[in-house]
Amino acid sequence: MNDKIKLKQWKEISEAKLKDLYYEQNLSDYTIAEIYGVTKNQVRYKRNKFGISIKNKIFNEFISQSSEVYKGLNNDSKARLLKQENIDGIAKALTHYAFRNGPVEDMHANGKLTQEDMKILNKYMVNRLAGIMYTIYEEKWLQLELIYEHLKNYGTHWEQAEPDTEDLELIWNENLKLIKNNFR
Repeated sequence: MNDKIKLKQWKEISEAKLKDLYYEQNLSDYTIAEIYGVTKNQVRYKRNKFGISIKNKIFNEFISQSSEVYKGLNNDSKARLLKQENIDGIAKALTHYAFRNGPVEDMHANGKLTQEDMKILNKYMVNRLAGIMYTIYEEKWLQLELIYEHLKNYGTHWEQAEPDTEDLELIWNENLKLIKNNFR
């Protein structure tokens, strides 16, 4: 292949192609430069322009939820969370997440619920969620299935559940930004 064709291909190389050469084929800047008839500095410049680096590869593998690193960290989180001493804190956090920080808080702020009502509702929710967390901790899956079977026909006229993960994704992405900023 003549030098003009190589140079034209280099100028038109896509980010995906350069990632393939660098990440998947593990080619060095020197080898890539030889293939396209350019300098190592030109390869480095284009890699930097596309954000292609070993650090970014490691970070992207970390956040890929199918990577072994992510799976290991996820299992570590599960082990940390599924401890009896965490049930109270998790129940309270979930009560705030799923119950308190929403329409109930708006009703309270608008005077439709008294402070005493809020205490009663919060205590009820925390205790119920703690019961579920304890059942999960004890791995009593039969009990969870039985409560589901017992109650599944209530609320059938309600609208279909729509999993709301917006806040979970927001918190995840904010923490990824912090990690990435500290990673460099």
